[in-house]
Amino acid sequence: MDPLFKKTSTIVIINYNFYWNNPIVNKYLGIDAIPDYEGILILRKNEKHVWISHPFNFNQAKKEFGQKVIVKNHEKSEELEKIIKKYCGKKVGYDAKFTSVNGLKNLKKLLKGKKLIDVSKELGESREIKTKKEVEKISKAVHETKKVITLAKKKLKYGISEKEIEQFFRKEFEKDGFDTAFCIVAFGNNTKNLHHVSGNKKLSDEEILFDVGAKYKGYCADISESFWFGKTKSKRRENYARELTFVKDKLEIIENQMKSGVRANKLFALCKGLNIPHALGHGLGIEEHDFPSGIGEKSNWKLKEGMVLAIEPGTYTKFGIRIERDYLITKKGAREL
Repeated sequence: MDPLFKKTSTIVIINYNFYWNNPIVNKYLGIDAIPDYEGILILRKNEKHVWISHPFNFNQAKKEFGQKVIVKNHEKSEELEKIIKKYCGKKVGYDAKFTSVNGLKNLKKLLKGKKLIDVSKELGESREIKTKKEVEKISKAVHETKKVITLAKKKLKYGISEKEIEQFFRKEFEKDGFDTAFCIVAFGNNTKNLHHVSGNKKLSDEEILFDVGAKYKGYCADISESFWFGKTKSKRRENYARELTFVKDKLEIIENQMKSGVRANKLFALCKGLNIPHALGHGLGIEEHDFPSGIGEKSNWKLKEGMVLAIEPGTYTKFGIRIERDYLITKKGAREL
C-alpha cells in the first residue's frame, strides 16, 4: 500500500492566498518549479491527479502540465465545489501544516458532507526518500551554493557590509538561473545569532559565518561555512582556529557513522563537547528544512537509503561556528553532495 494513502484515497493541496507557492505542489504536480498561479491539486490513489486551475491561469496550466494531470477550470464557486466533490472520495486528506484556521473552515465548507483527515505526517513520510531526479536537482543546488561561497570569499574586504555580501549571493544565484532558498551572512559577534538577519555591520579582522542555499527547480541546498577574515595575529584568532578545528573534526566523526539503519539520536550523541542549541541536522528537499525531521537527542527514527540530510554541528559560546554539508544516505555510508 502506498503510505501516502493509508488514511484516504484522495488528498487536497491548495496553492493560493495563505498557501501561495506551497512547496508540496512542486513535488506532486511533477513539474520543475512551483507554479506561480492559483489552483487546487487533488492527489488520487491509483488514478491521474487533478489540477483545478484559477480561470485566469487555466490556459497556461493546461499547456504546462496538462499531459501529466487532469486540468479543470471553473468560473464560479459553485462550479469549483462541483468539480472538487466529483474527484474526491468520502474521506479527504489535507495538510494541516499548510492550513490556517480560516483555511480549514473554507475546506470544510467546500467539502461539506465529506470527512477531512490530516495527512501531514503521511505527506512528510512520502518525501523522506528522494528519487534519482530529486537528488540530481539538490546536487545542482549544492554545487551552485559551494561555487558562489567561493566567489563570495574573494569579494570580502575591510569595510564591506553583511548586506552587500548577501546581495552578492542573491545576484550570483539569479545570474546562474537559480533561486535563493535563504541567505545568512554574519560578521563578528553576529555569528552567534542562529537566525541572524544580514545588516549593515562592516567587516574587520573577525569571524564570518555564511549559511546559504541556492534553489534549483524547486529543490534546496543548505551549506554553512565558518572562517576567519584578516591577517592580523591575535589570541582571539588562535582561539577561534582551535574551536573551528574541533567542529570540523566532529563533522568528520559524524560523517563516518552515517549510513542506512543508524538511529538519528546516535549521531546527535556524537556532538558531545559542542554547545549546540539546535538540531544536528534535518532533511533537505523542496524545503530547506524538509523531512525527515530534525536530528536531536530524542530522535529515534532511523536513517534510510535515499534520504538527503543537511548535517550542521556548531558551537556558540565564545564564537558562532557552524559547518554544514549535505549528504545522500546509502547502504554503506553517506555521500557528500
